[in-house]
Amino acid sequence: MPEACTQQANSATAWYLWRGDIFRVPLSTLQRMKRQGGWDLHDVAAESRALFFIRPRAQSEYAGSLTSEWLRKWDLLTPYTNPPHMYRIPANVEYLGQFAMDTAYIPPREHSESCLVYKRCIYNTMHVFLSTTNEPLELRIARLWPNTDLETVWQNVHETPVSGTVKVTWYQAIHDIVSKHERRHKIRLVPSDLCGHCNRTDTLQHRLTECGEGPQIWEWTRQRLASILRTDWRRIPPDWLLRPTFKMWPPQRRRAVCGYLPTL
Repeated sequence: MPEACTQQANSATAWYLWRGDIFRVPLSTLQRMKRQGGWDLHDVAAESRALFFIRPRAQSEYAGSLTSEWLRKWDLLTPYTNPPHMYRIPANVEYLGQFAMDTAYIPPREHSESCLVYKRCIYNTMHVFLSTTNEPLELRIARLWPNTDLETVWQNVHETPVSGTVKVTWYQAIHDIVSKHERRHKIRLVPSDLCGHCNRTDTLQHRLTECGEGPQIWEWTRQRLASILRTDWRRIPPDWLLRPTFKMWPPQRRRAVCGYLPTL
């Protein structure tokens, strides 16, 4: 797919996801695996390249077709051993040159391998291959909280037994993209970073546990969590709301705790 078309598709996806929101999670982050802080969103460029790779392979199975003859002539039905030197392939069939480059990294389909699994393998390879061309950006929350075990955070988020809508809201809160005075003040959208109710700094933690009915709701939640964990409620830190780094056994207990936190 041409780069211009890929950009248009990504722009349409971003508009659909955010609908004009000021603070967003970049598409490159959403396309990461869930354990890396993403949402397994499909990479349009990798998807189109994977589909392109599958098409010649499918056409090669039909004897007598032009593509089949070309692939056999240039020995492209097996992995290409020296991708930088594809002097045999003419410039007017450049797309076959790209196909030859990709065969060096993707083995032929095994007899025991299903079509779906093979297609997923091709997509994952293309996604990793394209991702390495640009150095991945460090997550903003990794810079804000460098000592946080983010892999455990994402595991807890995605294994939480709540609806998709609630899970997405928690994901946005952890990524710190919920609009509040503190962030809007930094880009000069509001004159102050103070809360309009109590004149304290308007952070997300402040809204959830310190302002309005937040303290009462949080204390009730801590009491419920303490009963599940059989511990003192004062040992339940507020950080669990935005940085759920806890590890518990058995998994049912951990999921029960996770089920309470995002509903605040």
